[in-house]
Amino acid sequence: MTLPTSVPTQGAKDTRAPLLEVRNLKVGITGRNKEVVRGLDLTVGHGEVVALVGESGSGKSVTALALSQLLPPGLEITEGSVRMGGRELVGTSEKDLTGIRGRDLSMLFQQPQTMLDPTSRVHVQVAEPLASKGSGRATFARVVDLLRGVGIPDPEARARAFSHELSGGMAQRVMMAAAMAGEPRLLIADEPTTALDVTVQAQILRLLRDEQRKRDLSILLITHDLSIVSAFSDRVCVMYAGRIVEEGPTPQIMKHPAHPYTRALIRCSLLEPEANGALPSIPGSSSRALSILEGCRFAPRCHVMAAAPDLESACCATEPALESKGQGWRTRCHATDAQTHGDAA
Repeated sequence: MTLPTSVPTQGAKDTRAPLLEVRNLKVGITGRNKEVVRGLDLTVGHGEVVALVGESGSGKSVTALALSQLLPPGLEITEGSVRMGGRELVGTSEKDLTGIRGRDLSMLFQQPQTMLDPTSRVHVQVAEPLASKGSGRATFARVVDLLRGVGIPDPEARARAFSHELSGGMAQRVMMAAAMAGEPRLLIADEPTTALDVTVQAQILRLLRDEQRKRDLSILLITHDLSIVSAFSDRVCVMYAGRIVEEGPTPQIMKHPAHPYTRALIRCSLLEPEANGALPSIPGSSSRALSILEGCRFAPRCHVMAAAPDLESACCATEPALESKGQGWRTRCHATDAQTHGDAA
């Protein structure tokens, strides 16, 4: 698969405040003293692509739903701030949020066929953010333009179709057209290519990159595919058990990861067999990590700690802070010396 190449922004550094600012965000299970997102700090700048990565169950999708204030019953924001363009979203009324979603902030989900309403024609669903932007004929023409813009052939016919008449790739293009209809400033894309074949994945990513450049669109890309991260994002935030454990510029993180978890993810993504012929994996499971209340949540699976017994007392007793390593790069690990970490193999 040939992926679009990320091109660094040229010219003067953007001095504007971040478009999205998340501070100390905590998401808990209603009625239980259990947090699935723990004190998340995250920013996305204007026109920036930030990748949020980690294993399944790390809290990525819950974070996306919390940012858009769409948490399902059973989960709730217990603390923290989510500011979009300087406006606080936590505690905002549903009426006001309806005006923000689609216009300022939009979402692109995985499994597009399950997100489309099987009882409504495509043009009705894509037009939802356009409801107050002209007559029915004008709105239909705008929808056709949006479908044409995301590469859908015969857009007039597709606009009148139902979702079951679309392929998976076509349905994702429709979802992208709907997400772009309100001309949002921020797109949260949650595993947008997971359910698609390799060729269609590349097409969708190319469309995303084109839209991002054309509109100066900010994107929070949630994925577990590090090849996409490397090609598509400006910055990476690595999440484990509800915490950011490492973040920084994409080239730095991909070439010189500091946290043992980041190193393990990159090693596994390379799919290079080990000496015994087995593909690399991370020993253990993250399923119990949320229950660890003291120390580093990754400690039970950490090969660095296992090889350095002198670290065990610190790693198991105190959770490390997310400390700066310079140039916008931060990591959450007691073992921070270069000799321990080195470069990614």
